[in-house]
Amino acid sequence: MGFKAKARKAKQGAGKDDGRKRRSRDLPDGEKPCAIKGCDNWADKSHGGRSIAFDNLAEVWEDEELVGESRRLQICKPHYRHYKKEKKDDESQTW
Repeated sequence: MGFKAKARKAKQGAGKDDGRKRRSRDLPDGEKPCAIKGCDNWADKSHGGRSIAFDNLAEVWEDEELVGESRRLQICKPHYRHYKKEKKDDESQTW
C-alpha cells in the first residue's frame, strides 16, 4: 500500500472523507457571448472559450450562423470542441 492509499484509508477512518473527488468551481457570468447564432453560452477563457479567426469558423459554419464581423470571433467550449472535430483531418491546420 502506497502513501496515498494509506492517507485515504486514515482519512476515511477519521470520518473526514466527504465523498468529493474534485472541487467544483462556481463561475460568475462571463463578459463575452459566443459568436454562434442562437448560443447562450459564454466565450470567456475562464469558461473554456477560445478566439478563432473568422475565415476558419466560416469553413465549419455558414456566414449567416456567425455573429460579428471582426477578424477573430470568440466561441464557447462546446462549439470549440465541435470546431476541433471538424478540422481534425484538415491538413492545412497542422504545423
